[in-house]
Amino acid sequence: MPLPTLQAPPAIVTPIPAPAGQEAENALLEAFDWENALPAPPKLKGAAALSYRWLRIAATFEVERGLPPDPFAGGPDRQEAEALRRLMKAPKDQLATALKTLPLRRSGTALALWRWGRLQVRQGAFEAPLRRLWEDRLIAAGPALTRGYGLRHALCWALAEQDEARLATLRPAPGADSESTFKDFQRLFGLIGGPSPVFRLWTLPGLDYQDLRLDQLGASRIWVCPPPKEALPALSPDTAWVIPSETGYQDAVDASLSAPLMDEGKALAQRLQEAGRNGRFAPSRAAFEKLGLLWFPILIVLNGKGDIQSIRMGDAAPQKP
Repeated sequence: MPLPTLQAPPAIVTPIPAPAGQEAENALLEAFDWENALPAPPKLKGAAALSYRWLRIAATFEVERGLPPDPFAGGPDRQEAEALRRLMKAPKDQLATALKTLPLRRSGTALALWRWGRLQVRQGAFEAPLRRLWEDRLIAAGPALTRGYGLRHALCWALAEQDEARLATLRPAPGADSESTFKDFQRLFGLIGGPSPVFRLWTLPGLDYQDLRLDQLGASRIWVCPPPKEALPALSPDTAWVIPSETGYQDAVDASLSAPLMDEGKALAQRLQEAGRNGRFAPSRAAFEKLGLLWFPILIVLNGKGDIQSIRMGDAAPQKP
C-alpha cells in the first residue's frame, strides 16, 4: 500500500512593515487629510529624514506667499525640488511644459503641487486645459492621498462643466474607493436635466420636517453647506440654504430628531433666528450620499421648470454662495 501523501503546512506570511520613514510620512499625510495637528517629527536619519522634512515643508509652507524651501543638498531629490520651485514661478506660457516634465518621486513634491495648483484654480489662474494637465499629473503619481485629491478635483470639475468626455477619461482602474467614487459621479451626471429627488428637510428656525423637492424651496439656487464658525454667509434672494448635520447619521425617513441632532438643530435655529435668517436642516446625509452629493459646499442651480440645471460640488463649487 502506498504511503499517504503528506501536505505541506500553509506558509505563514509575515507582513513586511513599511520603512520607518514611510510610516512617518503616512502618519503626516493622514493628519493633513483630517486637518489635524501634524505629528511631532520622528527621529530619522539620512535620506529618510530629508524626505520627511520635504513632506512637512510641503504641508506647511505659506502657499499664498512664497515657495517651499528646498532642504536637499544635491542629487535627484534636489533636482526635483528645484524643478517644482521653478514651475511655481514660471510664466503662464511655460507652465504646461514644466508640469509635463516635473519629476514626482517624493510625496512632498506631490503635496506641494496639490496645494499650489488648487490655489491657482481657485484664483482663476488656470484655464481648463492647464487645470486638467495638473489634475492628470497628480492622478498619475505620488502618494495615494494626493492621487485621490487629483481624481476628486477632476471629477468635480467634469461634473460642473458637464463634460462627459472628461468623465470617461477619468474612469479609474478597478479599486474599491476610486471605482465607488466614479460611480457616485455617474449618478450625479444622471440628475442633470431631470427633476430633483425628494429630501426630508427640517425648517429653521421652526424645526418641522417636510418632504420636498429642491424646486419647492422657493429658489433657483440651492446652497448645501455647513455654517461657518464666523458670520453667516450672505445669500441672494434666489438662494435657499440647506444646512447638513455635522454627523448626519439620522435615518433619511425618521420623523423625529434624536437627542444629539435635536440639540444641533436647536442651536442652528437659534443662530439663524437671531440673525433674522431661515434655512433648512438636513439631519441625514444618507439621502445626499446615495445620490453622490458627498463634498461640501454644493451649489445646485435649477432651470425655469425646476429641473436640475447644474451641480457644482467640492473643489468646483464657488467659495461663497
